Order: sequence, then structure tokens, then C-alpha cells
Amino acid sequence: MPGHVFLRLTVAVGLAATLATTALAQSDTPAQDPAVSPPATAAAVPVSTADHSRFDALAGPFTTAQEVNEACLPCHNTGPEQLHGTLHFSWSWPAASSGQAADASAMAGGMLHVANGFLLSTPSNLDACSSCHIAGTRFEDPAVLDASSAPVAPVDCMSCHEPTGQWTVANFHEDGAACSMCHDERLRGDTPEVKDFVLAAKSVGPSTNASCGACHFNADGGQGVKHGDLNADLLAPPPTLDVHMAAAPEGAGFTCSTCHTTTEHALAGSRYAGGPGARPESPALVGAAASCQGCHGAMPHDAIKRGVRLDRHISTVACETCHIPSIARGETATRVFWDWSTVGKLGRDRKPMAQKQKDGRITYTTEKGHLEVARSFAPDYIWSDGMLDMHRPGTPLPATGATEIDGVEPGRDASTELALIKDAFADAPWIASYSGEPVSEDARIVPVKIMHSVVPIDAENRALASVKFSGRSGDALWNRFRWENAVEAGMEAAGQPFSGEVAFTPVRQMIPVNHMVAPAEVALQCPACHSSDGLLEELPGGFLPGRDRYDWLDKAGLLLLAGTLGAVLFHLVLRLGFALFHRGKRHG
Repeated sequence: MPGHVFLRLTVAVGLAATLATTALAQSDTPAQDPAVSPPATAAAVPVSTADHSRFDALAGPFTTAQEVNEACLPCHNTGPEQLHGTLHFSWSWPAASSGQAADASAMAGGMLHVANGFLLSTPSNLDACSSCHIAGTRFEDPAVLDASSAPVAPVDCMSCHEPTGQWTVANFHEDGAACSMCHDERLRGDTPEVKDFVLAAKSVGPSTNASCGACHFNADGGQGVKHGDLNADLLAPPPTLDVHMAAAPEGAGFTCSTCHTTTEHALAGSRYAGGPGARPESPALVGAAASCQGCHGAMPHDAIKRGVRLDRHISTVACETCHIPSIARGETATRVFWDWSTVGKLGRDRKPMAQKQKDGRITYTTEKGHLEVARSFAPDYIWSDGMLDMHRPGTPLPATGATEIDGVEPGRDASTELALIKDAFADAPWIASYSGEPVSEDARIVPVKIMHSVVPIDAENRALASVKFSGRSGDALWNRFRWENAVEAGMEAAGQPFSGEVAFTPVRQMIPVNHMVAPAEVALQCPACHSSDGLLEELPGGFLPGRDRYDWLDKAGLLLLAGTLGAVLFHLVLRLGFALFHRGKRHG
């Protein structure tokens, strides 16, 4: 055998062996589903390059929280300027740039301006609401939210960078916020406080789930009240609850800032920016933004057998729709009903009271009225393009058939009660809702939590009311429970007129569901949606196989089938008849 031929055979055999070994290794290794494997781009979370416990500037002594923050600024001297231009500081969207006053009339959103069905509105309760503001000061003065105010509004570095979140919790209590703002019942015991300012200052570092959660887990009145996918269950979740935030190796070990990346103190990801679509014009889905596609790409299922078929859904179905099968799946329930019209009922001792069920649910409090919570329930599904339409105090509500509710009696089985609540609010107007049409290129099917509330309005023009809840004034609702006085004070604070008469009306609002992502093996399967009584049974628009049908086409098919079957039977009869006829002639 010539030498060059032998060499070629040797190379060929070696190459074949290498390919066979590779193929065998690939066949023995299960495909990694990107839904349960941490993406390389997101897993590389930078850690702090500084050990603040070594800095002499933080050695103290400190006697106030403001002294701690002032010690940070000589090094982080651009921090306040950056922070003043963010949504976290101004509570307005778009946020006012540093040095520019925020024009409330020009703001599209932000909790300083919009109304909701929980604690209703912020301007009339600024002294209490600002207890969780990151300015480091607590004044009943809108200037605390205005970066152009003189002297320049400070910042509270510790709110985000003290890793345990206890700094922020202590601020809530030390700055005099009304207990009912966060607690449904009056708790006994000492309130948290910061005793060692030096220890707190030296502990600072990157934000943690606990520091972010100190505010976001307790939004609008307590643990999990507002968000069905954000609560303290995410501090140490099992992978079945959140595969991203569970500790490695079972989970990805993410923190909030892994997805909500920061540029000059502005965090990516907001209900006010971007939508579920994959177009580059949607800012929530590009680069390091807080979105599924930011890490998993536009074809997230290419590593599994059914990947091609599943990836066809990306243009119409948001990732969260399949991978967050239920809301409040952990130990913490979320609020789904709040009836403000029933406020004011006192206990036998003529003092505010709370009513509980055997399972521990609080279903009535004097300060907040009737309440209902639920856990582990399916989201509602809508078409969304990411544009959130919100109402403000003073905005008239559309006239609808829903002016009161029937059949809702908090205290029964929670799952049964939720179904009754949804039926009772079926015609209630929306005070926060996403736009989106099935024919829109930017719209996707997304999951939302729907909050059902009975809220005060101006009886004359159906304008949403702003209410003063607490404070030393006799006008505060929680002092004397006089709605007319509380609404008059609240509307004045919001700069809105008031007729003097209060009415109540049911309203609904949509709240996005983006967290508590389940492992791939418990994601929704095809029949969950592709069936006549599936999760998308009432979702309008489009033709969904398994759910939708064309009656005329079904009838035509049945007629064609019946005709074919009839022809076959007729042919069979003819064959049998001719066979018997000819058989008889032969034997005769």
C-alpha cells in the first residue's frame, strides 16, 4: 500500500473515531434546557471590588443616618446626581433630570402621580409614604422628591446597599409612618431600630434580594399585598418556586440586580418601559435589560427536541405565560380584593379591630375594610404591548354597569371566593390596564394579576378620590373615619377639585407577573391552552387550535364524511348483492 494512501486511511479512521466518540458523548448527555440552566451572560454577575469595612471614613463615630450617608459621598461623589434622575428617586416617569423640577402634569406615570386600588394615592399621605423614600430625609414636603430643591436633596445610600434590608425596615418605624400603612393588625412589641451605625456602614456592598425586598416585597400595605410574584419567599426559595433565584447548584443563584442591571444608578426593567415583544424598539428586551430574551435569546428552546415547535410561539406568547404557571406559589398569599367602603367598624371596646379566619386570614380591619387574599391560583391572560394605561386622582371613571358588587363575602374558602369576586367585577372599569391587540406585531399573550377594589370617588363626576389616611389632623380618615373630610383633604393635596360628596365604585387593575419562574418540567403543557376549556378559553383574538372551531367547516367535514361513508356502504351492498346473484346462478 502506498504511503500516502496509508496516511489518508489513518487520518480517516482517527477522524471517524473522534466523531463517533463526540456523538456518543452527546447522546449520553441530556440536553440542557435554557429554562433551567443559568445562561452564561447572566451568571457572570460582578462582585464588589471594595471591602468597605477597611475604609477609615466609615469608622465613625456616627450618631445619625445622615452622617453615614455623608461619609459615602466624598468617594461616590456623582451618586446623588445620578440617583436624582431615576424613577426610584423621583417616583415619576419619565424621571426628571437632575437640576430640573418635575412637572407633575407632564408625567406619564410613577407612584407620585397614579392612583391604585390598594393605598389609593401618594400625594395626600406624603409624610407616611416618604418613609420609604431613598432621599435619607422624611419631610411632608414634595421638595424631597425634587432634585432641584435647595439645598440639593440628599440620598440614602444604605437603603439599597445595606445587605440585610434591616436599615430600611428600621427607617419605616423610626420616621413615624402610620402602622396601618403596612400592618393589617396592630402588633405588639418593640419596633426595629438601628443601634450600631458604624457596623451598618461597614457592611455595605452590592444590593441583595433582602435590600431590594425591604421595599418591593412590602409594596402597598404588607408582605405580598400588591405583587403576587414578589415577597419574602424569594429570600431563600426552593428551585420549584424560582429556578433563577434559588441557590446554586439546584438554582442559578440570581439576585435582583442580575436581571435588573444598573447604569448610573438607573435600573433596567420597569412596567413603564418596554413590552413583551422582541422588537429592538422595545427597550425592556435589548442588551442587559430585565427580560427573558435578554439572556435566552429569540430561540430559547433550540436545545430540546420540541424546540422548533415551541419557538414558533415566541412571536405571540411571552415566556412568563408558560413558565409562571400560578401566582403566589410559596407560603405568602397575595391580596385580590379590597373594599374601602366598609371602613370604620369598631370592636366592642369601641376601638379599631381585625377579624381573622381559622386559617389565619385577616378578612376585615377597621382601617382598611374587607380584604381577601389567595395563593397558588392561575393568572389572567391578556394581549399586551407593554403600554400601561393608568388613572390619576381626579380622573373621571367611565360610566359602566358596575356600580356595586354582589355575592362577595370575604371569609369563605379563598379559591371559591376568588371566583365569585371575578364574576362580581366582570363589568368594573379599569384604573390600570395594558393595551394590546392580537393583530399587533408588538403584542404578546402575558400573565397578569388582577386586583379588585371598591374605592371612593367624587359622587358628582365619578373622579377617583385621593384620601388622607393618617396624621394629626382631624381630617385624616383613620382618626375619625369621616370620608368627606378625608377626601376633601386628599383632593386638596393632589390639586384636584371636590364636590363634597363621596360615593364608592368597584374598579380593577392589572399587575404584571414576571417573577417566581418555575423549572421547565413544571411549565405549562400544550393542553393547558390548546383545549376548549383551557387557560386561554376567554382570551379574544386569533385562531387557537384545540380551542377554536369553524362550525361551517365542521359541518362540511361531517357531511363529506357522511357522504363518503354512505358511498362505501352503498358500494358494499352492491358488491354483496352481485356476489349472491352470480353465486345463485352458478349453483342453479
